[in-house]
Amino acid sequence: MTQERPIGYWLKLVDRLIDESLDDVFHHTGLTRRHWQVLTMIRDGVSEETAVDGVLSPFTGASAGGVPGAHATAVSAEVDDLERRGWVTRTDGRLGVTVAGNHAYHDLLEGVSRARERVAEGIPPEQFEATLATLRQMAHNLGHGG
Repeated sequence: MTQERPIGYWLKLVDRLIDESLDDVFHHTGLTRRHWQVLTMIRDGVSEETAVDGVLSPFTGASAGGVPGAHATAVSAEVDDLERRGWVTRTDGRLGVTVAGNHAYHDLLEGVSRARERVAEGIPPEQFEATLATLRQMAHNLGHGG
């Protein structure tokens, strides 16, 4: 008889497998899942690095908002790299995506979309939505306010 694994096992395993799946999409670019998340957030209009950091804190393990008085965020390395690539700009403390960054985003979007589809493959949409709702409620039960 196989012993059922606890929820933490499945959550960490699925998260790791998602990372690996996206690593396959990004392997030729030198990017990571975190780069993609940062680029997407900035593209979607989140223009302050601390705000990007706060939204991504569940992925980075950083507390939302960072440490008072600290200048680096958990996503600083990714923002710096995207800026070096010419995909993101910093102007007066605000982040923005460049034309080259938008092109890069669209070039990678198809692969990311396929990877996301694989996660839900064979799962009826209503079951997938119920799973997300359950995970949201668990996060709320454990103190996540968002």
